[in-house]
Amino acid sequence: MLSHLHAPDHTLLRMSQSPAVPVDVQMACQDSLMNFMAHFDADQFEAMQAWFAPEGTWERADGTLKGLDALRRWAATRKPGHIFVRHAISNLRFEALPDGRVRIHSYVTVYRHDGQPGDARPAPLNGPALVGRYIDDMVLHEGQWKIHHKSIQADFKKI
Repeated sequence: MLSHLHAPDHTLLRMSQSPAVPVDVQMACQDSLMNFMAHFDADQFEAMQAWFAPEGTWERADGTLKGLDALRRWAATRKPGHIFVRHAISNLRFEALPDGRVRIHSYVTVYRHDGQPGDARPAPLNGPALVGRYIDDMVLHEGQWKIHHKSIQADFKKI
């Protein structure tokens, strides 16, 4: 057993002690999360805003974005077509938080190819660029579940 290679993860114990998240809420939260990432992968940065809470925080490898204005500024610096990326998200687990938010724990596998707009598809595949875990806190804002806080824990990274 390789248990000495990683810190214990108490997530499952904590989740088993929290109230169940209703299935309709799980589906709505999952839909918002998947739409946000699908728009990211498609270079549709303006459309991402619909799934991000106005006071949301996104902890990224290149810095932390706080609020919709920060998301818009970040999006303005992106060059569509230069990075071809896909996020495969799986093993979603839902946790009810005491303040009414919903926390989603998931696994993510990121495939990435740096290129130029118009490069031939399929892009070359040299394996995943990253495998890790997302933690997404969702908040109900004006009748829609939106990302309030998004972070990643990298478990494997291409070097």
